[in-house]
Amino acid sequence: MTEGSAPDQPDRILLVDDNPTNLQVLYQTLDGRGYRLLIAKSGEQALSVSAKAKPALILLDIMMPGIDGFETCARLKADAATADSAVIFLSALNEASDKVRGLALGAVDYIAKPFDAEEVIARVETHLKIRRLEHSLSRKNRELEAINQRMKLDLEAAARVQQSLLPSELPEHGRAHFAWRYRPCDELAGDCLNVFAFDDRYIGLYVVDVSGHGVSASLLAVTISHNLRVGGGLSLLTGPSEQAPGFTITSPADVAQRLNALYPMESPARLYFTLLYGILDTETGEFRFVSAGNPGPILAHTDGEVEIFDAPAVPIGLLPDSTYEDTVIQLQAGDRLCLHSDGLSEERNQEGEVLGGERMRSLISRDRNRMLEESLDALIDEAVRWRGSGQLHDDVAIVAVELLGG
Repeated sequence: MTEGSAPDQPDRILLVDDNPTNLQVLYQTLDGRGYRLLIAKSGEQALSVSAKAKPALILLDIMMPGIDGFETCARLKADAATADSAVIFLSALNEASDKVRGLALGAVDYIAKPFDAEEVIARVETHLKIRRLEHSLSRKNRELEAINQRMKLDLEAAARVQQSLLPSELPEHGRAHFAWRYRPCDELAGDCLNVFAFDDRYIGLYVVDVSGHGVSASLLAVTISHNLRVGGGLSLLTGPSEQAPGFTITSPADVAQRLNALYPMESPARLYFTLLYGILDTETGEFRFVSAGNPGPILAHTDGEVEIFDAPAVPIGLLPDSTYEDTVIQLQAGDRLCLHSDGLSEERNQEGEVLGGERMRSLISRDRNRMLEESLDALIDEAVRWRGSGQLHDDVAIVAVELLGG
């Protein structure tokens, strides 16, 4: 059974010949083999029968009065309702040019007159089998396309969820200006970032980079983002307090310790992640942070000097007994601090050379007098230039702050 036949119904085969004897021979040859045989005695009749019955296979004589087999085949193939029918020409013509012409019109084969019964049966069965396989492949392809489309829509929805967790509004503060940039290398990223206010004085900043890519890394990044939120009851970032404002701020090292306990690599996800999380005291300029496997923050002073504060520690979830410590940086008015995932500094060029920390320092120093947002754009542009293509090999997340005077 093929398309053009109802389920559990035999394949329809249309026999077309103006010679009654030839039709009788073909009918007797194929009768009793499980096909539904139809007959037409002219090209015009063949077109009419085909439009109604939509046969799987047509055995079509070439030399007929009225429209010949070539013209009949051309019209069959031009009509969407009958184009799917396989056509085998029946002909005493042995010229190669005639065969080429027929195949060019869309026929699949030739059977020479006078007919050989075994040849007719073999060719009919072969082309019906090919047609079944083609239809089966076409159906599978449509099913796969539908699945791919659903997956595409699911990925787009997941990407929108992930995008919704990025900062929609940055804290407005008279003593600090913030900016961020986020560049996933695929639909779903394993990086996440945020800038948020605990209160009028303290601001939290973090960059997270989950190992791997794709759905699993993205789901973990989303979960971590929820864990690193302030408000809404219990939080990894704060603890209860009876004094105003009703909470205490958990130290970055303790946050890392808690995350390490929550996300052991032995868990079903079997993923770990790096973290750079810090708290900025906007009154004193103190930035207290923890770096768990992430590149350290980069501090650009007003005089152009640039420092990298690497504070190595094990990524979150990699070892159950990891310990973490806070590191403190003192910012002065006009200083800029940049937190970034390793997708930026570890981008490689065509020779396999990484962009590296020293080039990062040079780029940040070069753009020290540009607006903060422009300097972050320039960093990503340089990574793209270094890579040599618009598609970076890893996700990039950047958070930056400039301490203002006053």
